[in-house]
Amino acid sequence: MDSLLRSGQQTRLLLIIPGLIVVIGYLLNLTVPYSQGLPLLWETLLNYDPTNYQHIIVNLTYLPRLVVAVLCGFSLAVAGAVMQFVLRNPIASPTTLGVASGAELGMVLGILLLPASLATPSFFPAFLGGSLATALVFLLSAKRGFAPVHMVLAGMVISLFFGSVNTMLLLLHEQTLSSVFVWGAGTLNQNGWDTVTTLLPMTLLPLAALMLLQRPLASLQLGDGVASSLGINVKQIKVLCLGLAIFMTASVVSEVGLIGFVGIVAPAVARMLGSRKLHQNILLSGVIGSLMLLLADLIIQPFSGVGGEMLPTGAMTALLGSPFLLWLLRRKTLQSELRARDESTAHYHQRDFKKTVLILSVFASLCLILAITVGQGQQGWSVTFTGAVWEYRFPRVAVALLAGIGLALAGTIIQRVTTNPMASPEVLGISSGAALALVIGALLGISVERHEQVMLGTAGALLVTAVIWLMGKKHQFAPTQTLLTGIALSAGLDAFLRIAMSSGQDNVRALLTWLSGSTYLVSAQDVTLLAIGVGGLLIVTLSLSRWIDLIGLGEVGATSVGLDCRRVRQLLLLLVAGLTTLCTIVIGPLSFVGLLAPHMARTLNQYTASRQLIVACLLGGCLMMVADWIGRNLWFPWQFPAGLLASVIGGGYFLYLMRK
Repeated sequence: MDSLLRSGQQTRLLLIIPGLIVVIGYLLNLTVPYSQGLPLLWETLLNYDPTNYQHIIVNLTYLPRLVVAVLCGFSLAVAGAVMQFVLRNPIASPTTLGVASGAELGMVLGILLLPASLATPSFFPAFLGGSLATALVFLLSAKRGFAPVHMVLAGMVISLFFGSVNTMLLLLHEQTLSSVFVWGAGTLNQNGWDTVTTLLPMTLLPLAALMLLQRPLASLQLGDGVASSLGINVKQIKVLCLGLAIFMTASVVSEVGLIGFVGIVAPAVARMLGSRKLHQNILLSGVIGSLMLLLADLIIQPFSGVGGEMLPTGAMTALLGSPFLLWLLRRKTLQSELRARDESTAHYHQRDFKKTVLILSVFASLCLILAITVGQGQQGWSVTFTGAVWEYRFPRVAVALLAGIGLALAGTIIQRVTTNPMASPEVLGISSGAALALVIGALLGISVERHEQVMLGTAGALLVTAVIWLMGKKHQFAPTQTLLTGIALSAGLDAFLRIAMSSGQDNVRALLTWLSGSTYLVSAQDVTLLAIGVGGLLIVTLSLSRWIDLIGLGEVGATSVGLDCRRVRQLLLLLVAGLTTLCTIVIGPLSFVGLLAPHMARTLNQYTASRQLIVACLLGGCLMMVADWIGRNLWFPWQFPAGLLASVIGGGYFLYLMRK
């Protein structure tokens, strides 16, 4: 049976390779400058004429771009294959473990902090940032025995946290970092062979080192105990190989920016094609990664530059890789050792609900009053009760309060429906779906009025929710499967957002501020919209709290007491889509409130649905008000979006919770 499977895989490989060659040849013929196709390419390669401007353009822009795509794809795929092998984690990659985001943050900090006179290569801060992200992932997942899904979850939270810090730095140093946003999406544009000469040794030298280490590395397949008995220093080999993987990732990020999904898709395809030995898997993964990135770049080149915009290739790989990961998750149920471990509460500590709500209500009222009356102005700090200050500050404070309540409500519902404590509108891509619909509408001039934005955003959120529903239905809404589905959707939708943001239109800066969760331009109409929408949905949700409690019993238990689980889940997910859309329209998609507030409510010993919903809403509202006040006053006269600061504050606290 095994031989038949292997022969079938080899047959598929023999069929795939000629097809890829034909597609690449066609795209090369299509994308060569001046519409002269392959003849100009061959003529430049074989009979280069330095006086021919067409030859010069092909030699200094087109050919280096192709070689950079091949080298970057190879490096990222090899790094992903090594990470998956060393960690025994088939969903590990430079993207899912936060290495790429850490490298990007290192790059940004290097630009801002290192003196230009030092002329330090950008690779060094990128390598340090990637190493920091990896160290944090190991630190956060150590108490869980480095379980694969917990490592990916830690990497996802670190990626979101570092991404929020990157965005904050971008807003604070807009002139210095003006090109970082497009660069961060992975752009392969070249103006010479400098990048190739830099990347070539950074790809070949780690590859040679991995080939030399393949025998002790392959012994890890037998288990750490057996490998140690053979005289292998397991810890040293793992650290060295992970260091080489980080090195390759940092070299790519420092030269071309973030390119996602190559490191997770290429090794998976290599395994599907039958590579079993370690060196075969590494080399085949590298070849597949090169072809994948080259194809993505060739596909996007004809569309790049239309209307003056530059489409990032890294976003294109996410568009290709996200559907592949969704298909892989739908096709294959995760093995038991890859699933998240159930986190049951060992001891229930009862805490007086009325007293908790009273204290939080008083605290929320104080936050509301202080956020309106206390702040910085031209004359410094002051306490003001004038009507003008009230008219200016009240709408944004009220919107922050209501948005925090709505996101906390949505997060609590979806965590209970999916029985996944790591689910939230942000993590599962629901916020990104609503935001993408709104961005596309803004770019096309469709979503002008508020009712149009509500309809468009709801359509985007419902579309993502429908995908989550269809994917989760097959696996009975298994928490791990749902979580990975959300990660794949978020990555694909964020890639669409990157492409939309790099369109070059005049309203890009406004969109960037809105995407960061700004309350700067809200009005009394926004307060009314959120008050009616969030208030109404809160009442509906509380009336359904008994159903939410029953859903937590599981499919069999809930059905045995007469609950139609399918209809109830559909209704609750519809509520989540509505709440997410309302909050996203006003403050954008970036926030940790939906993920964090339900956890904070559980730490206050509120376990039933109704109590957790109420406490989470109060905590979410307070968190957003505090974030808005800090963003408005701490860097006065500069202002930071409330959603962005909530993401930074909440992300840091959530990392602390994971460590506990």
